[in-house]
Amino acid sequence: MPDGSAAVKALRWRDVQAIARQFEALNPYDRRAVSGSILKIEDVNFQNKQQRQIYCYAISAKRYALFELDTDGAPRLLLDKERGKWSDHGLGHLRNPTDPEGQSRDWIGEIWQSMIRRALRLPAPEPSFGALPAVGRVTVTSPVVLRAFKSMNKGKQFPQQIKPFNFLLTAHVSKAGHPTDVDAEQFHLIAPYNPNPNDWAGLEWIDQYSGRTFRTVSGSGLSPSRGVAHVQDYASVIDEYANHPESKCADATGSPSGRRTVGLHFPRHVIVEQIRYIGKESNELEDVEAGLVHSADAVFQEYVDARRDFWQTVGRPAANRASIDELQRETGLPRQTIVDARRNRRKLRKRTKRLIYAALRKLGYLRISIHDRRIYQP
Repeated sequence: MPDGSAAVKALRWRDVQAIARQFEALNPYDRRAVSGSILKIEDVNFQNKQQRQIYCYAISAKRYALFELDTDGAPRLLLDKERGKWSDHGLGHLRNPTDPEGQSRDWIGEIWQSMIRRALRLPAPEPSFGALPAVGRVTVTSPVVLRAFKSMNKGKQFPQQIKPFNFLLTAHVSKAGHPTDVDAEQFHLIAPYNPNPNDWAGLEWIDQYSGRTFRTVSGSGLSPSRGVAHVQDYASVIDEYANHPESKCADATGSPSGRRTVGLHFPRHVIVEQIRYIGKESNELEDVEAGLVHSADAVFQEYVDARRDFWQTVGRPAANRASIDELQRETGLPRQTIVDARRNRRKLRKRTKRLIYAALRKLGYLRISIHDRRIYQP
């Protein structure tokens, strides 16, 4: 570009159409039933059968919105068959603050409209619901969750009690917003389901782990205190959402993309250092990111293959490349322990392995790209 930034050389519309026609030969279906190319040019590209210029504003691979510009240069989000062409990935765990019982995604469209206008340096009014606590909906699916309502249920008739498979509200504590007298990884606020957004701030919120009740406040610039949890409001969620880093990509210089990286992104070069078998439970890692689960260990199950043991395939070879004196100086371990570790004479304790891994990383003999605190401590 004239300012020196990288750009994409875009194909012309007729070039794209020619490419799509070439894929017609690969159509495996009966042409009388399913005609055309398997490489489809989506209907949203057309208006009144005329192709139109559309734009995409993307935060990451799964977070994007399609829009067009009107004659005044203002963005207008696209609709395809009455459904907004924008992603709700990363926001789908939250309730609709304008109509919690409805299925409309318009509130997410309002967020995208505001973000796109800011990116285009246009006036961008804040969403009307920004000051409301950001809450999600969960279901009573385990005795652990139900146990938190033991005191609340006491003395009530069964129909009025919180029961299995009832809906609940869940609030999301802001960073460093946990009460000073709780364990952040064993703390999650829930409350009986209430569809009225105006009531969310004043609800009696309960920690599902301890059963204790807490008062909640939302907003920035607050200091942690005892018995009070600082929860995210929609405005803070939107700010984090808009600046979500795409960690799988790099910028034009090859540096990892961060919260403020803009422009073209490129896939980062990946070096496979370890193969690990994990269970399907790891599909719930998005719940960890969303704040519904507070520890990755709760949804991450690893199945160890002795043939691919990290110590045997990576750690011990690296330890043999370092000198015994270097390892002893960096780890503080007895010399005989290091000798036994290098020769695989005995099974090492986890703490010993962590010390050796940390030393090898510091000395430059080991490069670990996957952070797993159960293997080592950085």
